[in-house]
Amino acid sequence: MAHAEFLRAESGNDLAAEQIKYDWRQMGLSEAERAMFEYAEKLTVAPRSMSQKDVQRLRDVGWTDRDILDICQVAAYFNYRVRIADGLGVELDDRLYRDASEGRRRAQEQARQFGKEVPPDIWESSGTKKQV
Repeated sequence: MAHAEFLRAESGNDLAAEQIKYDWRQMGLSEAERAMFEYAEKLTVAPRSMSQKDVQRLRDVGWTDRDILDICQVAAYFNYRVRIADGLGVELDDRLYRDASEGRRRAQEQARQFGKEVPPDIWESSGTKKQV
């Protein structure tokens, strides 16, 4: 949740944050954006399988070496933060839940404006949503 909320805060795009939380593959991403998400996901779930082929794939769709370094560092940093928090049993604070709920409400308004649907709330359907 924290990753999408960071995106929400940085971009101001509530609907995109909700779509990414649900499934980034269903978004209308450019080839370069899709490659970036694939790279970050692989680095997250299978870091030992990363190779120069993954870096070259990013280059092939237009990312510079500096861009690739930034993509790698941001993904690795968020993974590091999550693992530290998980390892210490840290709970998300109420503010993050409130911000996420407010952002979802704004995303629903944006979706109505543009004739789109908001994806299901993954936290509600998983039974892990905290009421604040």
